[in-house]
Amino acid sequence: MGIVILESIGIVAIGVALGYAGTRLLGQYRKAFFADPRSVMTLEVVLNVARLGGPGYLAIVCLIGAAGLVSAGIVFLIMETVHRLGWL
Repeated sequence: MGIVILESIGIVAIGVALGYAGTRLLGQYRKAFFADPRSVMTLEVVLNVARLGGPGYLAIVCLIGAAGLVSAGIVFLIMETVHRLGWL
């Protein structure tokens, strides 16, 4: 197993941990996040959480960072797999 594959899995794992931390921080702000039962993660919900202060900012940064890390890890994993199969 190549080092790039292990690094990709590590990046995804760190992204998942960061996403978990972000969602735990959002648990304090259930009123802002779940005020509307049909609400999804929209810009309006993000702005409502950001208006609440410090942990809200940290939660948003964690979730954005988690999305970036997980997507980058998956892209690296796919690219390395394609490279090892000789398709690239």
